[in-house]
Amino acid sequence: MSFPVDIIIEILLRLPAKSLLRFKSVCKLWYDLINDLDFVSRHLERSLVIQTNLHFVYHAHNTLRLADFDSFNNPIELNYPYGDCFMVVGSCTGLLCLQSSNQRPLMIYNPTTQTYKKLPLLGISASIRNFGFGYDSIARDYKCVSVIQCGDGYRRGSFESEVMVYSLKDDSWRKARSPSVPFNFHLSFRGNVFVNDSIHWVGGINKCEAIVAFHLRDETFSTLPIPDSDSDSDSDPVNSRGGICVGILDGCLCLSVSNVNRDDVWVMREYGVAESWTKLFSIAKHNGHIVVERPVCYSINLKELFVHMSVICEVASINLDTMEISTVKGPDFNFCTKAYVCVENLLTL
Repeated sequence: MSFPVDIIIEILLRLPAKSLLRFKSVCKLWYDLINDLDFVSRHLERSLVIQTNLHFVYHAHNTLRLADFDSFNNPIELNYPYGDCFMVVGSCTGLLCLQSSNQRPLMIYNPTTQTYKKLPLLGISASIRNFGFGYDSIARDYKCVSVIQCGDGYRRGSFESEVMVYSLKDDSWRKARSPSVPFNFHLSFRGNVFVNDSIHWVGGINKCEAIVAFHLRDETFSTLPIPDSDSDSDSDPVNSRGGICVGILDGCLCLSVSNVNRDDVWVMREYGVAESWTKLFSIAKHNGHIVVERPVCYSINLKELFVHMSVICEVASINLDTMEISTVKGPDFNFCTKAYVCVENLLTL
């Protein structure tokens, strides 16, 4: 008995990506169906909508590991071409953008298929270079953004900048349509997030902090206001707060704000609307050592929130009923510098 092809496709769309990678060897029909770019896109879109096929990917002890979602159990060390020294500079729909510390090319990496694409070298020296990674849903193209800056715009408002965009479709860098940015990314080492078709960093000018957004569709910059954190120290944002870090929770932009005596986590319920900033909770510091760098995700039962702790470089779980913090334990889990939720996908790079 044979099934119509459209029914086979609907069945396959509901299976995990790792199973589908094995099922490509079943027959030529399945091989062609699973490799089809439209099928790859539909499978990813379905997983994103219903939040299935999720895993944690974390960077610890200069290795990348993939672990079970919601538990960090069963970690598997991933195979990637970089050596010991690299950073994760962006994450989007299950793909990671990696940067080597010795100026080798950037790399887009798929933890599911463990395939990668090395980007052409930029070949431009700069005092500050910041990267972002996202997906242009109109062009259906993954893009990497490089913001190159020279000067001290955060303190003095004086710097030069250049913005370059890499297209995976074209496999090349070019100047962005908006070639300069009037904001300094002094704090961007804290990372960036992709949400609402835009890449977001924390930046500012003349000591005024804001969220800087780069819109991948039209390649323009804008700023989003940060919430009134009601800081409990002096007025200088650098001195009164240990830092502001941008993140994402349930598809919404969020911020962690480190004050002198506490860490606050905020979420923007409606994108771009300043009045929609909502404080989720505050965590009191103990001897100044607890710093919630950024939220990672909620647990499946929504009773816990996983967060990355910047000072001790670990991931912790916050019980949302008691607000108790417990460090996530696991093999080789100490000194975890980054943790991400990645969705399984079939994209081969």
